[in-house]
Amino acid sequence: MRIERILTILLTVVLATGVQAQTFTEQDVSLDIVSVTTRDTMRIAGTLTLPNGVEGQVPAVILITGSGAQNRDEELMGHKPFKVIAEYLSARGYAVLRCDDRGVGESTGDMVNATTLDFAQDVEYQLDYLLMKPDLFDPRRIFLFGHSEGATVAAIVAARRREVAGVAMLGGAGADGKTILLQQNESLFRLRGVADSLIDRRLACMRDLFAVCDTLSLGQGMDTVKTLNMAFRPLFKQHSAGLTKEQKQQCGLTNTECYGWAVSMATPWLTTFLTLNPADYIAKMRCPLLAIGGEKDCQVLAEANLSAIKRVCKKNRVKCSIVQLKGINHLGQVCQTGAVDEYATLGQAPDNTVLESLANWLDSLSN
Repeated sequence: MRIERILTILLTVVLATGVQAQTFTEQDVSLDIVSVTTRDTMRIAGTLTLPNGVEGQVPAVILITGSGAQNRDEELMGHKPFKVIAEYLSARGYAVLRCDDRGVGESTGDMVNATTLDFAQDVEYQLDYLLMKPDLFDPRRIFLFGHSEGATVAAIVAARRREVAGVAMLGGAGADGKTILLQQNESLFRLRGVADSLIDRRLACMRDLFAVCDTLSLGQGMDTVKTLNMAFRPLFKQHSAGLTKEQKQQCGLTNTECYGWAVSMATPWLTTFLTLNPADYIAKMRCPLLAIGGEKDCQVLAEANLSAIKRVCKKNRVKCSIVQLKGINHLGQVCQTGAVDEYATLGQAPDNTVLESLANWLDSLSN
């Protein structure tokens, strides 16, 4: 269902100074919008790449960033995955819109208190921008591509908006945030060589943390952090009983980590993330879905989450394509272990195998 708009979107498009290659051009895009939740006016800024030499309406793709404060290129550890994707797709005939997250880069707005649902609202405005220009963009061929948390955002928007022609995901979740964090922690700590017995303690402590949060009525601010820290300390003490200082550090059961959990759990984003289940939104989609997972993804485990996505699609008759790529990590890179600290040392993000899977799927729906 379409979100009720408070104010009309004010759109301005300014030709950028940089023109990349001869197959496409870049434009700066600025959307002035109003947050439904806070009623604050903010500006979402981004880049639109347009294929050269294509007459009439072109298919378009909106790129949606993963968790954390991300710029339009989803820049991290020396890589610019969204710039790579945009240029690749525009060279194949697609218009691609990628934007700075609210409060990041040239975008304004409150990132600190924003949740996944707020990010979905921002993407809906980007969708409206493309739909308001039917002379340039084919309204029947507007797709969403989401990476990591962005995959959940894409599912939320597609569940609400029937104008979405298809959703593509890279490293997307098929379960709620609690499940994802437990899977992620087990994988990451195992990659570090931490003993299974210590990992089991950490996971048990996390489950207890989640259970405690479910029983508390929490607000925001330092009082909430203090309340959570006091509630968490006995749990950390219980699950770290009998461990040496070094063992506590190995599995993250220290007082410092306890306070870190309290700070994180007090944020609206994590509170929402823990209970949000993308499967609930995938079930309501009426457009095709492509789910790409890397075999060595240690942040969103491919086998478990692709299986969950496949199940919900089958149950709800959502047309889906599931692709699990060998030797690929969460950023879509060819890797050795999949560990996060390896990202900076690896090649292109995402790798051409990911780009080809995405482009071939888009072509199958666009032609």
